Amino acid sequence: MKSFLLITLSAIALTSCNTKQKVSSKQKIQWLSLSEVEEKMRLNPKKVLIDIYTDWCGPCKRMSKYTFTDPEVIEIINKEFYAVKFNAESKKEVNFQNKKYTNRGRTHDFALKTGSTMQGLSYPTIVYYDKFFKKISSVPGYYNAEEYVIILKYFCDDNYKKISYEEFYKSFYNK
Repeated sequence: MKSFLLITLSAIALTSCNTKQKVSSKQKIQWLSLSEVEEKMRLNPKKVLIDIYTDWCGPCKRMSKYTFTDPEVIEIINKEFYAVKFNAESKKEVNFQNKKYTNRGRTHDFALKTGSTMQGLSYPTIVYYDKFFKKISSVPGYYNAEEYVIILKYFCDDNYKKISYEEFYKSFYNK
């Protein structure tokens, strides 16, 4: 009887922990160009994230392969953000918020202007904007899906307006 009860409780616990909405394995992040985002923002404003990467960056490749293919990450990004992938070494001229950006050297001016922190620019860096196109923050570094979901929730739920990320992170794990 004890083993039956233990098996039943274990089955209930396992199924109740997996209550997230299933995302199709074929579903992907809806990456847009900067001009597409500007057009969409005119019609339906929402937050924006810009993934600044390079082709040679190992952590950028890992984020693309593992983090950005995670069903929960895909669901949050597609629902809450307009998403852009921007190659920091692109040679294309970019127009964003009525300004022209070019690549006059190795790194594109747009990447330097939007992604740089006090420590400079590193890859990957994800830049977050509010729905009024005001920059919230640049977040450098690689994050696995579990870590990145916390970051997304910090920005999409406007927690950044209330508490520091460190406090939010601690409260997320101390529930």
